[in-house]
Amino acid sequence: TGVIDALGEGVEGLKIGQRVSAASVHGTWAESFIAPARMVIPMPDSIDDNTAAQLIAMPLSALMLLEFLQVQEGQWILQNAANGAVGKALAMLAKARGVHCINLVRRDAGVAEMAELGIDHTISTAQSDWMAQVQAKVGKASIAAAVDSVGGRASSELMTLLGDGGTLVSFGSMTGEPMQLSSGDVIFKQATVKGFWGSKVSQAMAPDDKRRLVGELLQLAARGGLSLPVDGVFGLDQVADAAKASLEPGRNGKVLLRP
Repeated sequence: TGVIDALGEGVEGLKIGQRVSAASVHGTWAESFIAPARMVIPMPDSIDDNTAAQLIAMPLSALMLLEFLQVQEGQWILQNAANGAVGKALAMLAKARGVHCINLVRRDAGVAEMAELGIDHTISTAQSDWMAQVQAKVGKASIAAAVDSVGGRASSELMTLLGDGGTLVSFGSMTGEPMQLSSGDVIFKQATVKGFWGSKVSQAMAPDDKRRLVGELLQLAARGGLSLPVDGVFGLDQVADAAKASLEPGRNGKVLLRP
């Protein structure tokens, strides 16, 4: 996040002195850098720097993922690794759209951590009856889509909980293991299994759709509906300390650099 110092020839819709954020730009660990105009998003004063610096990264990926799921208000979705940056954002964005999101975390303590951010429907897979807890929350409804960021056996568990005609999306593989899926589940549920690669989805997205999603993010952040915690802010002369802090386990927020 910063202020525009200069504009290239033919750039429209931006002006010198305007406060903006830039996405998918390398070399940002500096007092100034050059960004493609198409990747620069004006930021309203109602959004603070710490939020603005994160908004066009993981939250935008999470919103594109939610759009990719093609679910409607009132439907249920399920995700594992929910206390990661994208998982938290997905839970908040789904809630804002009226989509019920069940969030799976590996530790019991993760349930309280999610609750502090206003995220509900969180279940710890450390509990022996966690799958029954998921089914109890859904009740007579069914899970329309699930997001798998773990792989291995976890993929099979999500598929088991998925409703008929549902969609399982592979977002990552924390285990590094191939997805373990029963062909019977896929066949008899007539399930769809898809992969999500954010950069490819973003490149294929129509400019109007991308602007719509960014506008949705800005509105939600401006009214305080998107909590993006910060674990530490470091100056450029503390880059080594910032890099070390970013690798510390158990962080509850992002590590930022401020020139």
